[in-house]
Amino acid sequence: MLNKISTHILRFILLILIQVFILNNILFFQLVNPYIYIYFILLLPFNIPKVLIIILGFLMGLCIDLFSGTMAIHAFATTFIAFLRPYILTFFSPHDGYDTTTEPTIAYYDISWWIKYSLLMVFIHHFLLFYLEIFSLNNFFYTLIKVVLSSVLSFIIMLLCQLFFHKTAKTHD
Repeated sequence: MLNKISTHILRFILLILIQVFILNNILFFQLVNPYIYIYFILLLPFNIPKVLIIILGFLMGLCIDLFSGTMAIHAFATTFIAFLRPYILTFFSPHDGYDTTTEPTIAYYDISWWIKYSLLMVFIHHFLLFYLEIFSLNNFFYTLIKVVLSSVLSFIIMLLCQLFFHKTAKTHD
């Protein structure tokens, strides 16, 4: 139990540092910026209480806002997907349900399940984030292109992390 908690704390800190010091400085073609810090929310175990997920989502977003100098847009977007997470998990629930002692990874659920779950979460987060950032619908389609491209890049990075770090998790448990 303590080992799992320390793993989540380490993941929280590591994702913030990677986002703030590396990924926030990457901008491809003035359109694409990967935001993978939400990977933390995606990987929280199924049995964590909903309120705790929302609090952790808010804290994660707030940390990114503080380091990035943004005005609570990350906190809002991350809190919102943390709120939606249980509903999205229910929507994509396997026929026999979830093993509540596990995390939502490819190691426990097939890759098509993980792609649907994570891609929807990433897209919702990025949609809120980018539209809150401009707070206008004047450049709706340009912003939508940014949302889609950034979502795809963020998703690919998270998928690679899944394939590299979590594929063997089932055999080590």
